[in-house]
Amino acid sequence: HLGSKRLSFGREELLYDMLGVRAGSVTLFAILNDTDKRVRLVLDKALFDDPLVNFHPLENTATTTIASSDIKRVAQISGHKPLIIDFAALVSG
Repeated sequence: HLGSKRLSFGREELLYDMLGVRAGSVTLFAILNDTDKRVRLVLDKALFDDPLVNFHPLENTATTTIASSDIKRVAQISGHKPLIIDFAALVSG
């Protein structure tokens, strides 16, 4: 579904270089730091099931709540077109 042979956690140096965050602090908002569009934004369809969602604001010492309808707006502002996948359907299917 992603065209990738395997997935793994990103190396800390790459996370910081590409998204400006450290391991453990990866968040939707970090996509705004990827001005060179090197990162592919993949979102779980389940994020849109509830009216509100929580993300770290670039560090994991706090949490910010936004409307799930604004997730796509964050992606649009960043210039990334998100790939939305129903991961639950993949597991059950």
